[in-house]
Amino acid sequence: MKKNSSTAKMATVAKQIGTEWGREEKMIGENFAPDMLSTSTVYSRYSQFSKSKDPIFTVMVLDEQGQVEIFQFRPDPPPTGNRFVDYKNTAKIRLPFNGDWFVYQGGRLIYQNPNAYRDAERYAMTFTVLKDGRPFSGDGSKNEQFYCYGQPVLAPADGTVVMITDTYADNAPGRPEEVMPSGNRVLISHGNKEYSVLLHLKQNSIKVKQGAKVKQGDVVGECGNSGASSAPHLEYRLQNSRGVPLPQTLPVQFVDYVADGAPVAVGEPLRGQTVRNATTPATPEEKK
Repeated sequence: MKKNSSTAKMATVAKQIGTEWGREEKMIGENFAPDMLSTSTVYSRYSQFSKSKDPIFTVMVLDEQGQVEIFQFRPDPPPTGNRFVDYKNTAKIRLPFNGDWFVYQGGRLIYQNPNAYRDAERYAMTFTVLKDGRPFSGDGSKNEQFYCYGQPVLAPADGTVVMITDTYADNAPGRPEEVMPSGNRVLISHGNKEYSVLLHLKQNSIKVKQGAKVKQGDVVGECGNSGASSAPHLEYRLQNSRGVPLPQTLPVQFVDYVADGAPVAVGEPLRGQTVRNATTPATPEEKK
């Protein structure tokens, strides 16, 4: 920070933090994630300070040399509960991909999930694939350089396909399209007012038709970069309607997965974790 700011300014900021909010007394949680479009790393921290009734949300973006590019520090109250906060899904839902994926967005607090205060997207999750801690090779200017791009996307549970969109072109990285925010998608009904929606899929990659029955683990499409997406990734939501009335996201308890090497029988993946299904879904031939 000294490289980009004067020592006097840094001292002023440090004094202001101490005067207004006091000292950090307890860290509630923290995580690291790569920036999706650069070689920088994003560090998020949520902690309690002695003079603040609300937890403090701190974000630092660091470049490859360890220099701080962005520093943000603000009080952020935990999200209030909504009517689904204690919801337990009835469908046995597995992660919608094979292999190791990084949880870019997941959890119920602001340092884990930027949608934590918006009920319509509160429990949405996003995933990408990392190699050597980065989501892309080269300069990341092409979708094909992203490791998740084109990877198979799987049905997370048995159900019926009730809606598909497959015609939107994939964006160039860093240039999201706002005309159709969800981009190419597959919506699957599992019954009991539970619907899985898989968003931002690759154009012309969807393998299923509306009305088709799918089994858990069936390939339904490929990871893409369509809609309001600035870089290839997979967004997953469990929601309570197909569109009318307006859907609300539901918390998802995935079954039988591994997070950072530890087996999880039932749980909610969190930002910063690397997750995979504990067992590989059966192929269509094996199911027969």
